Amino acid sequence: MQTKKLISYLSCEKFEKNIFTSLEKRYKCNIIKDAVIINLEEDEQIILFKYGVFICWNVKFENIKFFMDFIKNFEINSFEIPFIEELNYTLENEFKINFDTIYLNNLSNISKIAISQALAQNVKLDQFEKELLTSIENNSSIPLQLAHTGKINLTKKEISKKIGELFLVKSKMNLHYDLLDTPEFFWEYPEYENQYEKLIKYLDIKSRVEVLNKKLEVIQELLHVLGDEQKHRYSSFLEWIIIILIAFEIVINIKDHF
Repeated sequence: MQTKKLISYLSCEKFEKNIFTSLEKRYKCNIIKDAVIINLEEDEQIILFKYGVFICWNVKFENIKFFMDFIKNFEINSFEIPFIEELNYTLENEFKINFDTIYLNNLSNISKIAISQALAQNVKLDQFEKELLTSIENNSSIPLQLAHTGKINLTKKEISKKIGELFLVKSKMNLHYDLLDTPEFFWEYPEYENQYEKLIKYLDIKSRVEVLNKKLEVIQELLHVLGDEQKHRYSSFLEWIIIILIAFEIVINIKDHF
């Protein structure tokens, strides 16, 4: 069997709940657990997951384009530029992965879903990594300001906005973190979990998740720094109010005595 293209796309945060029903009306589909298998032309399949990812198995470019135009109506928070990863696959007697080529020992739908689960997590992890890195880079001036001047050169409103932005990034990662766990799919099909685990290892997903956790810790530290600065400014403001009130009372008392 010749080598064929295996392309992963992440086009949005997630798809609307009714996308599976709409796909069934337009394409010949099979729904298995949390995935829908879309059968296009002969030997062309797309496996779609509700969290914004679809995997193209030997699909021609024009068919991918038509499919992307169709699902655009069901996308929530679409990305301007989709996340894309490419591999190859072919049929062999033994399952293995070598030089970005997956050698499958069968081409059943279940086997393809097992592989697609790992590929979907890989491209979703790409999104998380990019968003966290962007957030850290956008706020990298805060520690520098503290190191050089001993204070943060932001207004109270700007600090509040920064806290909100960082909290949104952190909460988003936490809410969707389960997407990087072993899917429930393998509770029913444990015989395919070995293929999934081999691909997870090849894509270095577990170590990348560890790095992601370290970056989340950086976000948490930035939140602490900004929170402490906000508390300090508020307490300083209260102290000045108290000082002014005391000074005003002293002036009144002095005036009453004279």
